[in-house]
Amino acid sequence: MTCTACARRVEKNLNKVEGVSAYVDFASEKAHVTAAAEVTQEQLRQAVEDAGYKVGSNRSELRTLVYRLIIGGVLALPIAVISMFHELMPPNWHEIAAVATLPIAAWVAWPFHSAAFKNLKLKTTTMDTLVSLGVIVAYLYSVIQLLTGGMDVYFEVAATVPTIVLFGRWLEVRTRRSATDSVRALLSAIPDTAVVRRAGIQETISTSMVLVGDQVVVATGQRIAVDGRIIEGHSQLDNALITGESVPEDVTLGDTVHAGSINLGATLVIETTLVSANSRISQIANLVREATAHKTKITALTDRISEIFVPAVIAFSVATYLVWAFVLNDAGHALSAAIAVLVIACPCALGIAVPMSLVVATSLGARRGIVIRDPDALRLLNKVQKVVLDKTGTLTTGNLRVSKIVALAGADQNRSIAMAAAVEKSSAHPIAKAISGIDNSLTATNVTETAGFGLSAEVDGVSAVVSRYSANGFTNQVELDAAVAECGPKSFVVLSVAQQAWLLIALEDDIRAQAPKAIRALLALGVQPVLLSGDAQARVAAVAKLLEITEFYAEVTPEAKLTKVNEIRANGVVTAMVGDGLNDVAALAGADVGIAMGSGTHAAQSAAAITIIDDNPEAIAYALELSRRTWANIKQNLLWAFGYNVILIPVAALGLLNPMLAGAAMAFSSISVVLNALRLKVRRSTQPFHT
Repeated sequence: MTCTACARRVEKNLNKVEGVSAYVDFASEKAHVTAAAEVTQEQLRQAVEDAGYKVGSNRSELRTLVYRLIIGGVLALPIAVISMFHELMPPNWHEIAAVATLPIAAWVAWPFHSAAFKNLKLKTTTMDTLVSLGVIVAYLYSVIQLLTGGMDVYFEVAATVPTIVLFGRWLEVRTRRSATDSVRALLSAIPDTAVVRRAGIQETISTSMVLVGDQVVVATGQRIAVDGRIIEGHSQLDNALITGESVPEDVTLGDTVHAGSINLGATLVIETTLVSANSRISQIANLVREATAHKTKITALTDRISEIFVPAVIAFSVATYLVWAFVLNDAGHALSAAIAVLVIACPCALGIAVPMSLVVATSLGARRGIVIRDPDALRLLNKVQKVVLDKTGTLTTGNLRVSKIVALAGADQNRSIAMAAAVEKSSAHPIAKAISGIDNSLTATNVTETAGFGLSAEVDGVSAVVSRYSANGFTNQVELDAAVAECGPKSFVVLSVAQQAWLLIALEDDIRAQAPKAIRALLALGVQPVLLSGDAQARVAAVAKLLEITEFYAEVTPEAKLTKVNEIRANGVVTAMVGDGLNDVAALAGADVGIAMGSGTHAAQSAAAITIIDDNPEAIAYALELSRRTWANIKQNLLWAFGYNVILIPVAALGLLNPMLAGAAMAFSSISVVLNALRLKVRRSTQPFHT
C-alpha cells in the first residue's frame, strides 16, 4: 500500500465479504478482521487481491526505496541544476538529459506508475496518479519535441518530481516499519530458555515449551521466563521493566511474579500459571498492537488533497484540449496546451512541502537532544492539551540516593554511617549501592545476606545488621517510628545492634533539576501536566505538590496506565504521554503522542514517537512549541506549493505558457518551499533550554 487511500480500498473489499467486519491500518500494514466462523482465510486473501494488493509483508520495500532514491538523487540533481541555468548547458544537453532521465522516469518512478495502474483498474485516482501522469507526459512530450526540433522540453520535471516525492515516501515507510519495533522490544524481555524441574530432574528447555503447572527454577541474576507463583525461596526482584520503580520488591512463598523481572537474591522456584505467550508482558505487547492500530499519518493530508486536486487537473487538461481542438479549431496547439496544464500542475513543490519542514524540524530537535522517530507526531503534538508524565525516570532521576540520616538511641552518627556502609559493600542490591558509597573507613567481615531482609556482619568489633524498616521488632521502636514519620514518604533502611536501632537511612530518587522549569514551561504553553505513577500514594502526592501539579494518579499498574490515558482522551483531549519504562509502553503507544526518555528501556523508546536523549524534561515543552511552528510551516508550504501551479494552470490552458516561464514557476515554487522551511531555523524559540 502506498497511501491511506490504498488502505481504504482494501478495507472496503474485505467488508464486502459476508460476515466480515474489517479495519485496515496503513501504519502497521495489518488488517484487523472480525469474521464469522464460516469465513475462510482464502476468501479474505481473495478480497485483498481483488483490490489489487497481496497478503504478506514485503520487508525489502525500504531497501528498494533507498536504491531508487540514491539513483534518482544522483541523476536528478545535475539535470535540474543545469536545466535551470542555461549558461551551464554543454553541447547536446537535451539529448544527454533525455538519456539520463530515462532511468528515473522508468525505474525510479515505477512505484508511482504501478500505483497509478492499480488506480486506473479501480477507476480512482491518488497523488500517485498525478505524479505518474506528470512524469510520463513530461518525458514523452520532451522526447517528441527533441525529435521534431522543438525546444519546449521538461526533462528536469520528469527527473525531479519522482525523486523528491519518493523521498517523502521513504520517510513514511521508515515510520511504518518502526510501528512494530516496540512489540518486538517488549517480547525480547522474556528469556529464550528456562530451567524446568520435572520429576525431580532439572533441564533447560525453550521458554515456549514451558507448560502451565511446570516448576521453573530461577537463579540469582536471571530473568523470570513465565508468570507464576513462588513455591520455594524468597528474594528480591528488579521489577523496573514491569513497574518502572527503582526500588526492588521483596517476594516470598505464595507471591505472584511476572516474566521479565530479574531475580536479585536467592534462587526461586516458580510454579507456572501463565506461559510466556500469555504472560503479563505479552498482554502489554497486545495492548501496544491495539493502541498503534488506529493512528493516522501526516501523508493522509496530501491524499485528501489529491482526491480533489488530481481529478480536477486531469479534467481541466481534457477540457483545455477539447476547447482548443473543437472550439478554436487548433489541434496542434490543443495538445501543447493540454500537456502544459498537466506539467505545470505536477506537484513538484508539493512533494517537498511536507518533507522539507519535517527535515528541518527533526534536525532542530536533534540538536537539542530530541529524536523525532515518527514525523506524524509533530502534527498531533501541536494540538496537545494535556501531557501525562511518569514519575520515576521522567521527573525523577530513577537512581536511589540517601536523602536523610537520623542517629537513634544516642549512637554516634559518623560511626554508625561507616558501619552501615561497610556492611552494604558486600551486596549488589540497588539500595546497598546507594549506601555503600557514603563512607569507606571501615571494613565488614563474616557478612551474611538474607534474601528479603538485609545483611549482618562484624564491623569494628560489633555484630551489626542492616535491614529494611519494619513497624515492629526493635527495642526502641517508638523512637524509630517517630523518625520515620518525620522523614516523610521515602524508602527506609535501619542499622541495628542487638535489636536496637542505631541509624535510620532514608532513600529516594531525586527530582530532576530541570523538572520544575519543565512544568512551568508546559503551563506557559497552556498545556496541563498530569502525574501518573505506579509508586505509593504518599510519594506521588509529595512529588506532585513540589512540582505544583494539581492532577496526579498513584499506584497505577501498566495496564491501568493505558486505561487512564484513554480516560483522559475520552472527551477529545489530545494527550501526550511521557515515560521511560516497560510499564509505560502501552500508555506511550496508546496516547496521541508518546515521548520516551533516552535512558529508559528500548521498548519504551520503540513505542514512543519522540525520544529525549539527554532525559531533560524541559525538552517536552520545546518539542510542543516546535511542533506548533512546524505544522504552521507545513500549511504555509502547501500554500506555496499550490500557489504557482493554480495561478499558472489557466495561463497554460490559454496557450501562453512557454518553457522558461514554466521552469521558473516550478523552480520558484520549490525554492519558496525550501526557504520557508528554513525559517524554522532562524526563528527564536520562546522556550529555550540548555542541554
